Amino acid sequence: MLIFSWKAYLKWKKSGESCFPVFAILSFMYWLYYAVPLFLEERVISTIYEPVGHDLSENSITKALLMSLVGVCSLWLGMNSGLTRSIVPKPSKIPFTLTRANVRYVRAVLITGSLLSLSDISIFLFGEGGRQLISIILSVVPLLAFALLFRQVMQGEADLLDRLLVAGFVATRFVTGLSSGWLGVFASIVLICGAIYIIERRRLPRAAIVAVILFTLFFQLGKEDFRRTYWQEQEAGQASKIEKVGFWIQASLEKWGETISESSGQSFRGALMPSVTRVSLLNQTANVIELTPAVVPYQNGQLYSYLLITLIPRFVWPAKPSVNDSNRYYQVAYGLTAEEHLGNVSIAVGLLAEAFINFGWAGVVAIMFLVGVFFEFYQRAFLGKSSGALMTGIGVILLPQFLSVESQMAQYLGGILQQVVVGFLVMLPIFRIGVLRKSFKLATPLSRSHRIAKPKIVEP
Repeated sequence: MLIFSWKAYLKWKKSGESCFPVFAILSFMYWLYYAVPLFLEERVISTIYEPVGHDLSENSITKALLMSLVGVCSLWLGMNSGLTRSIVPKPSKIPFTLTRANVRYVRAVLITGSLLSLSDISIFLFGEGGRQLISIILSVVPLLAFALLFRQVMQGEADLLDRLLVAGFVATRFVTGLSSGWLGVFASIVLICGAIYIIERRRLPRAAIVAVILFTLFFQLGKEDFRRTYWQEQEAGQASKIEKVGFWIQASLEKWGETISESSGQSFRGALMPSVTRVSLLNQTANVIELTPAVVPYQNGQLYSYLLITLIPRFVWPAKPSVNDSNRYYQVAYGLTAEEHLGNVSIAVGLLAEAFINFGWAGVVAIMFLVGVFFEFYQRAFLGKSSGALMTGIGVILLPQFLSVESQMAQYLGGILQQVVVGFLVMLPIFRIGVLRKSFKLATPLSRSHRIAKPKIVEP
């Protein structure tokens, strides 16, 4: 898989067909989640029935590795099938240009979205039906504006104000992410910046990769103390965001000090294990292989049921099933979480293992092939060579979600269409409506009285 990833990256650098190496990055993520834990993680799985855990068999570990290889090959076949060539729109025809006036609008969107995300506005402001819309507005809208301005910075076309807004947004997301107890908020910003760097420079951003690794490793040690203090002990309302960030930094510094001072090396290994486990699907997949279908029968597509209703807005169907239903089934069926504790923890098993849970080995091949077809469309439409500023910006902000290969299908693809639509609607004032109508052939035919008459040819 690592060879696949590297070869795909080199081919992308030479070909110039796409502005971003989607398959190279995705195959690398599967290598990270399956191959790396083989050497760093103990082959033990814990359940509610066996809290101490039981050893996974060598056979199941081997099959899990084989499943990852088969899945990546199927993903490649889907992305190279050419099935979406005829249905991909021509994003270069979308009249989105960042003129001076348009940049002012993007700045306003970034500032407004950032202020809303900093406030204590509830996602239930418009009730259960409006929860999804509020959540998308608070997350997607400022990210899209940030991506557009950051690309201007990378192209050398941004002025001082734009640079200050970009820096301020990064600092704001750092504070809000850590103060809420999540590392992924700021890590997503770094990934978006790295993706834009790849698009503009056509090479890997080594500094961004090192920054994500060091950021995760450093704060991982203090995460338990932070969540115990501000989640479990209900002290969240008694401290400001800056105080929470300071607490997390101090707790991580103390933990790392203790770890480095310990001479045996066991503390250092123990410090790394939470980070390794966080990016590992090997043991979970091996456990699924051992129990399916011997203990847990094949689900025959039931875990994909949410995808059929995800297009229905929640304000139309406030009581529609949660996107986490497939995760909850997995947790209970495979003994990872007691049913009464599902509200406290969420564990996903990833696209590959979920495909196996539904249809066995045939499902791994078929589902990953279809996922590859989807990514072919995504790459051509949003990250193609002529995708344009807006389409590329939307494609880039969706990328962190697609790199989370530990998510199951409902979380992985659920809400994508809504995010794209909201992004377009927010940036609608920038479109040149007349050109847009012409591009999509919306103009009405000329009436007979307005048609140009053919000139008569008079013979000499």
